[in-house]
Amino acid sequence: MSAIAQKPVAALPQVYINTTYSLPTGGTTWAAHTSAQLSSAIRSSVPGDVIVLDAGATYSGAFQLPVKSNPNHKWIYIISSGLANLPAGTRVSPAEASSMAKIVTPNVAAAFQVDFGADHWRLAGLEITAASHYPSGCGSTGRPHCFTYFLIGSQWRPVPTATNITVDRCYIHGSPTQDMQSALMMNWPYGAVVDSYISDVHAKGLDSQAVGSYYSPGPLKIVNNYLSAAGENILFGGAGGNSDPVTSDIEIRNNYLYKPLSWIPLSVSPGIGTVDGLVEKNAFEVKNAQRVLFDSNTIENVWAAGQNGYAIVLTVRTSQSGDNAVVNDITITNNLLKNVVAGFNTLAKDDVCGPAGGYPNCHNAGSQARWNIADNLITLYDPTHPGGFRNLAIVFQPGLDRITGKQPSINDVVFQHNTVVSAASTPCWESVYFSTGGAVYPYNNPPVSQNVWILDNVLCRQPNGDGGLMGTTGLTQYMGVPSVAQYDVTHRFYGNAMYVPPGERLHSYPAHNYATTVPFTYVNPATLDYQLVTPFWTDTSDGRLAGVNNNNIP
Repeated sequence: MSAIAQKPVAALPQVYINTTYSLPTGGTTWAAHTSAQLSSAIRSSVPGDVIVLDAGATYSGAFQLPVKSNPNHKWIYIISSGLANLPAGTRVSPAEASSMAKIVTPNVAAAFQVDFGADHWRLAGLEITAASHYPSGCGSTGRPHCFTYFLIGSQWRPVPTATNITVDRCYIHGSPTQDMQSALMMNWPYGAVVDSYISDVHAKGLDSQAVGSYYSPGPLKIVNNYLSAAGENILFGGAGGNSDPVTSDIEIRNNYLYKPLSWIPLSVSPGIGTVDGLVEKNAFEVKNAQRVLFDSNTIENVWAAGQNGYAIVLTVRTSQSGDNAVVNDITITNNLLKNVVAGFNTLAKDDVCGPAGGYPNCHNAGSQARWNIADNLITLYDPTHPGGFRNLAIVFQPGLDRITGKQPSINDVVFQHNTVVSAASTPCWESVYFSTGGAVYPYNNPPVSQNVWILDNVLCRQPNGDGGLMGTTGLTQYMGVPSVAQYDVTHRFYGNAMYVPPGERLHSYPAHNYATTVPFTYVNPATLDYQLVTPFWTDTSDGRLAGVNNNNIP
């Protein structure tokens, strides 16, 4: 029997980074009009200085941000002379590039490589891109796009790490004919990207990220940005290390994570596995992090190609991030997941850790705990369209602990006040789905999930799982039998409104839940106002109307 103690509470970040723009005073102001002058100013400047670049000018080169003696933790700012046209706190766009200085790396090297141990550099009001012609003869060798690795970042695993690197109001991008693996790789603590626009990040046959981090202890801040990448728009962990730190205290708010639909034919056909296939995966993925706040973001367009089309993936990967990896204390609230094949993919243990899984240097299958997934609106991608696949809100997967040989369970998850809207063509495949991993019936001995709370949601179908069990009987199997009666399934599955499509049996559920064959109606779907009208279901755990509070959705 599972030892359920109480409704779990996810810890929020313990540190938040202050990114207030504050131009250094009292130092030297360097006017850099050419690439050579920019390189010289970067070498010669000292903390407290400002380097001003000419708006509209192009600076070609691969520039390095070096270590400076900085006992007083002063900043060096590299800014555009047109920065006054880009107000602080307002996200920039390509339309404002004329107010920016343009940095172009001519090859696969980073436009700004952050040296090991560098600290307190701020880039503001810059356009950053690449003009690489690698590989030689690109365009005629089966890879029609040229290639570069990343635009801002550190090489491999930096020791000592850099710290306090801020990207502010920058336009960072590839192009339709320029592949790159990542735009910004923040492998340092106290890293921030704010009010910026990152686009056209994609690679054929390879993962790509707008923002990623695999070697930072945190904290990190990603706030008010446009982020467009084919692989993962935001990714933490997963670069193959054996002892990478757990990235902690991550604030991700008010971002727009986007994949253009024009990428569908490039990713679905010819598809993954060929040099010509653009690898499209998910929008937000966590393989190794803790104390993460993902709030008030919009994710738009995720289809099935390189993966099955989940908008958000919470899967611990010690095999790829080191034996210390966890996915703990995750808060995902007030987000719009628009036109996505599926909402959330989860994993309790890394099921490929160890020799049997193909990673012999992995000795610990990791853990997950304390997730709060609440007040999110999920509108599902039409499964009949190219890139369509099985629509669902969340799948709970225990995985398989190949190190201990024991059946794991998903632990300590609250899934509350979420609304899931089917595509117009068909009911969703599932709403909440429980995978049983390697378990055999009865699935609650040992349980495939423990202390999971499914409260006050508007679900596009009745919950289901491996074995096809539904209703109270199925929930009791999939959600565990606690030793404390007040936390049994009648308390942990409460306040939900569920649609039962034609041809599906309406099952019985614990009191305070509502299943109906009558389609739901909403306030105004045309404006994405999916606040529930029928049924008006307020027999919920907190007395609020079931489903999302539309006033809090971006």
